[in-house]
Amino acid sequence: MTKVLKQMQLFTTDPSWEYEDYLDYCEEMEIEPVPEDSHEYWEFLQRQTENDWGDLEANLECSGANAQPCMIIGSAGLWDGRHEIIPVLCDTIWGAIEKCVSGNYDKEFDIDLNEGHIDITVHHHDGTNCYEIWLLSERGKTEVARPIYQWEKDYDPKRWWFKLIRGYLF
Repeated sequence: MTKVLKQMQLFTTDPSWEYEDYLDYCEEMEIEPVPEDSHEYWEFLQRQTENDWGDLEANLECSGANAQPCMIIGSAGLWDGRHEIIPVLCDTIWGAIEKCVSGNYDKEFDIDLNEGHIDITVHHHDGTNCYEIWLLSERGKTEVARPIYQWEKDYDPKRWWFKLIRGYLF
């Protein structure tokens, strides 16, 4: 029997609240709703996004899966085409997420758990950056510790360097 890996959205900067949800929230909290096209409503959505970001950070910081070495691989969509990134080692999943979205807090981005790894998609004016965060397997940890590799020249991660995130992150 094949085990199905989890697929779920962990975070998005795209406001996930429909106006009807906002009205329900206001009714439940016994506060006066503001019009959908008002500045106050958009400030409310921004605060919700910031709260969701804080929740993701807190949940990952408490997760046992967070404190495992991982690697970021992926590509950047730029004005002159798509370019592969140099793989980046990180001590924690949260540290890897921060590296992927650093400097992009004003951009739209999505973070998804997908088939045993984390996908991060950052949309910007030149295109889309696509990153994958993979946990390192024991063999992968051994390989990246070897001094023969020079990161900028010939670092080519192998599939067997990685292990899957199984179940829930938190």
